[in-house]
Amino acid sequence: MHRQLAVLFVTLAVSAGVGAQELTLADSVAAALGSNPEIRAASARAAAAAERAKGGKRHRLPKIGLSESFVYSNQPAEVFALSLNQARFDLGEFFVSDPNNPDPLATWITRVDLELPVYTGGKLSARIDQAKNMATAEDMALGHTREKVAFETITAYVNLAKAREHTQLMEMARATTSEHVRLAEQYAKQGLVLEADLMQARVHLAHMDELVTAADNGARLALAALNFQMGTDQNLPRDLESMPPPPVIAGDLDGWIDLALEDRQDLAAAKSRLAAGRLEQRAVRPGYFPEIAVVGNYGLFDDRIFGANGHSGSIMAVARINLFGGGADPSASAAAGHEAAGFEADIQRFEEGIALAVQQAWRDLGTARTRRETAHSALAAAAEALRVRESRFKQGLDKMADLLDAETALREAQTRELVARYDVSLNAYRLLYEAGASLINTLEVSR
Repeated sequence: MHRQLAVLFVTLAVSAGVGAQELTLADSVAAALGSNPEIRAASARAAAAAERAKGGKRHRLPKIGLSESFVYSNQPAEVFALSLNQARFDLGEFFVSDPNNPDPLATWITRVDLELPVYTGGKLSARIDQAKNMATAEDMALGHTREKVAFETITAYVNLAKAREHTQLMEMARATTSEHVRLAEQYAKQGLVLEADLMQARVHLAHMDELVTAADNGARLALAALNFQMGTDQNLPRDLESMPPPPVIAGDLDGWIDLALEDRQDLAAAKSRLAAGRLEQRAVRPGYFPEIAVVGNYGLFDDRIFGANGHSGSIMAVARINLFGGGADPSASAAAGHEAAGFEADIQRFEEGIALAVQQAWRDLGTARTRRETAHSALAAAAEALRVRESRFKQGLDKMADLLDAETALREAQTRELVARYDVSLNAYRLLYEAGASLINTLEVSR
């Protein structure tokens, strides 16, 4: 009895502890949404894709560059041109000097260059649309990641609640066995129970000690798993509030599958990526599509840095057509088409996998509900059977083996009922998750 109290005290100290935080299911999900590194990673990827989409649009704007260069030359053509650009050309000096052997000339050039794309054969618009689709895909992926983390946190919360209740069941079963061993020891002294029966009872008690230890270790691991999902210290103690009732599940299987194919954000993200992939064919397509741009520059020329003794500029329109690129463009376009076709097949398989996952969650929920009902009835019968066996044992009408068998039957019935009860909740949440319904909204998680 003293050992039982010690085990119970240690269990309570570990599971509660000083400064333990009381958590509801919604609180745990809210904490995970704020601290889970997986969400931070997905959020960063979404932000990066959004910036790339903004950058794509800005490729339509003119590009302006500023440069400063220095030229020191005695090449005749360069000296002639640079002296003109500096506005220091002297025609009279030119005729009396030797133009084939000019003195070296130092020139500083401050230059502003401008380039404005006018038409790129559809490549630029394709790249912009690709970036938009990828930004949409990453945004949808972020939404799915948030729901995934919510579901994994719900799973960890349910598993911790189940593990702690299982530990309590094992401790109560161990206490019952301990009491029966005490009775057996008392009856053995009176010669009412064989020594072999007493040894069997003690072996059963040792087995119960193992089950209590295993259940306690399972609860500790479940606590670490919940803290892991919440992005906190895995050893932080938690007090959990009672589990809320499972979400209401209505409708038929076909309706849930249709909902999943319509609402799953990860599927929507994949379709946006497919749309971006299809645009690759337009971005690399071969053909006689010209690229037209306006190019301009304005320069300051002087014999000192940033000087402006001479200044001039030019503007021109440039059109370019790729008549033959060695066959690389058709290959790139064909490769893009094959990749898009492959990704489209992947999405079809993805949809089939989603339908299968929804069906499994649906059927597992139905199985859990049936098991919960039968386990509840079996639990009442097992409890009554143990009461009768215990009464008969005290009257000397039953053997110790019969009593221990009744104990085992009750413990197994309690475990089945516990697992079925928690499985109903977990499978209901899993069905919502697989169907693309928002667990965050279902729990009314504050953000």
